[in-house]
Amino acid sequence: VKSDFPTFVKGVLTPKIGKTAKLINIMMQTHFNVKGIPLTKEQFVVLLCLEGEVKTQSFLTLITERDKGSLTRLIQSLERKKYVIRRVSEEDNRVNEVELTPKGSEILESTKPMMKNLFTLLQEGIDKNEIEVVSRVMEKMQCNAMKEIERIEEVKN
Repeated sequence: VKSDFPTFVKGVLTPKIGKTAKLINIMMQTHFNVKGIPLTKEQFVVLLCLEGEVKTQSFLTLITERDKGSLTRLIQSLERKKYVIRRVSEEDNRVNEVELTPKGSEILESTKPMMKNLFTLLQEGIDKNEIEVVSRVMEKMQCNAMKEIERIEEVKN
């Protein structure tokens, strides 16, 4: 893949990570469309998060990196498809809980093999050592990002 990044980011990982993530998203959505799977990547991520346990809507906003309104629309689309149920928590009526339905579990299970194949395809030609190095680098970058977010939050307060 030809690099089309400006010279000031030469040697910087962030643009490559962003472009890779974008291409992976496009690839996943293309596979969903071609195989007739009635999901978006974002919907798949929500279903995966709900597998095995009920989650609060606020928890899902953190996981999906969406604002409340955007996540509400995403959950509503999953409700219309009968993949999830949303209800008010019995413990706290300010909290919405979201749960996978049997139909949601079914679509999730039927989609997992395709996703596993895609992940395998993405790592084709990459040996175990390279995967370990990239994993360590990504963890360090995530840690650095979290430290900076925390620093900024402290400055704001």
